Amino acid sequence: MRFIRNRRGFSLAEILIVLGIMGILATVVVINFAGSDTGAKEETMKSNVAVFREAIDLYRADHGWYPCDPVKDWNKAGKPSNFHRQMTEFTDVTGKPSTKKTTKFKYGPYLRKFPEESVTKSTAIYVDKINERIQSKMAATVAKGTGSGGWYYEAKSGNVCANLGKAYPIEYAGY
Repeated sequence: MRFIRNRRGFSLAEILIVLGIMGILATVVVINFAGSDTGAKEETMKSNVAVFREAIDLYRADHGWYPCDPVKDWNKAGKPSNFHRQMTEFTDVTGKPSTKKTTKFKYGPYLRKFPEESVTKSTAIYVDKINERIQSKMAATVAKGTGSGGWYYEAKSGNVCANLGKAYPIEYAGY
């Protein structure tokens, strides 16, 4: 006499195999998603740095110096809130900003909106009035520091990079 068993479920081995396959697939999806997010942030950073540099160069073309120049500019002190205004409002020949365009305030605005740094989403800016380095040297120095997000700007050179410091990968610096 032969006994026929009713199979009503899966064996432990079958369940473990299915869970292993699901784990591998989940890992692949997470890695691909994380990679695409990093790539998007890098591209956004590069784009924002390029737009920012272009605006700073246009300011220099109009005024003859970079914003926050410690000798010539209206914002000699390098006050970040004034720098924001100089980039997003009209300016006069000295760099003083105004919300209205007049015959005196005829330059700019250079940016419609101040760009945010794509990792921390900050628009804060640190203005360095002392140093004048080439872009790669400035960005490498900033990358070694303890930046808290936003931007790092040198008034003498007109260079700008993300102010992220060593807590973030170097590719985010945007240079």
